[in-house]
Amino acid sequence: MNRDQRPIRLPRMDAVPILRTDFTDSAGWDRLLQALEMPVTQEEGSQDFCDYDRAISYVTPVDQEEYRGLLPEMALAAAPYTGHDLPYDHLYLADAETFASDDLPLLGIDLHDDVESWPREEPFRVPALQVAGVEINDSIANLLFHEFRDFDWTESEVYVAGPGTTVHEEFRRMDQDEDED
Repeated sequence: MNRDQRPIRLPRMDAVPILRTDFTDSAGWDRLLQALEMPVTQEEGSQDFCDYDRAISYVTPVDQEEYRGLLPEMALAAAPYTGHDLPYDHLYLADAETFASDDLPLLGIDLHDDVESWPREEPFRVPALQVAGVEINDSIANLLFHEFRDFDWTESEVYVAGPGTTVHEEFRRMDQDEDED
């Protein structure tokens, strides 16, 4: 069957998916995965690991060929306004533009199906290190995904606990404990 004739099916998962759509930059995909794993906070200088979170706690990277070349309109067609039963109301695409930039801006796609509450937003970019903040706020309904559409990311500083820091090592230890269970 020709790929153009096969309907796209969005993944069934509890977490918000990040669909890899560009397969020309393996190093870029690896950088994105590392960024999603990085503990980040809005608290400058914090050494308390409780102030940090990681995007990977809220999203699931999907590295499957079936999403090669997936465009926003194709994702929207796969999740129409009525009748879709996905557990998430938005997703991200990791495309060529994502990998071409140092801040790895993912393309956020608003899929929600309650058009009476508000119309779907046009796709917009979210830097990879900001995804954790978007997802935390969306999960507690502090700010919903669509409300980040016109957000000025330059005004929202993110602090990263890189390798070798106490916070990074604490997250690594927690991951190891989880793997052992």
